[in-house]
Amino acid sequence: MKIAVIILHFGKLATTEHCLKELAKKIENHSVILVNNTSDNLTSLTQIIPGTKIINNQANFGFARGVNQGIKLALTDPQIDSVLLLNNDLYISSGTLRDLALTFTKYTSSGIVSPILHHSGGYDWGGKYNRWTGTVKHKNWNNKPKTTLSVSHVAGAAMLISRSLIEHIGLFDERFFLYYEDLDYCLRAIKAGYFVHINPAVVAEHVVSAGTSRSRRTLYQWRSHFQFVTKHLLIQTYPTAYFYNLFFYPLIYLKTLILK
Repeated sequence: MKIAVIILHFGKLATTEHCLKELAKKIENHSVILVNNTSDNLTSLTQIIPGTKIINNQANFGFARGVNQGIKLALTDPQIDSVLLLNNDLYISSGTLRDLALTFTKYTSSGIVSPILHHSGGYDWGGKYNRWTGTVKHKNWNNKPKTTLSVSHVAGAAMLISRSLIEHIGLFDERFFLYYEDLDYCLRAIKAGYFVHINPAVVAEHVVSAGTSRSRRTLYQWRSHFQFVTKHLLIQTYPTAYFYNLFFYPLIYLKTLILK
């Protein structure tokens, strides 16, 4: 089994450099595709892991469009069985890429697998989708789960996607510039008969080093949530979902401006 790791660069060069240096310890025979959503010169970073391919956009194309570029390039190699989306502020601290990919062998109906995400708040076991608000909630735990779990959502920060799933349901929806594209993809996978799993044998440390301001991120979330509700929710749930969108996000946005 061979994995193509897709890393989207946006933000600080040092953050992406650290990610690649840590990944070099785990890469084995797998490959790396670096998608550059900035005007930064990343030539030196491609030398950290030999054979790294780069896509230069010279501008911020957003998460969905950027990773789609990487996925398309990855699948031109017939040896690639799956692609791993990996945030540039994240690195695998325990377990291997092979451990993650073996989930597809053990659970043949699985289409998406994520490691446990670990950050200052604890361990993230995946999210629970709320059909009434069109949101997903992640709970932080003090410890890892003992067995592989089936969940309704894992973050695009560390998402291993099987080639068969991509060929079945297609790429990410590029109408989501940032946020909710991962929830959209998980729900599409589940609707197509695949499962989304969390594998506790692999842990990824999430530094959470955002490349955009809090206020701008809130605006992206606000817009993407509106698009998500319109795309996925039944008309019966519109009142609660749109109320959430028109009440919650304006409050959060105002808060980010006040604390700016």
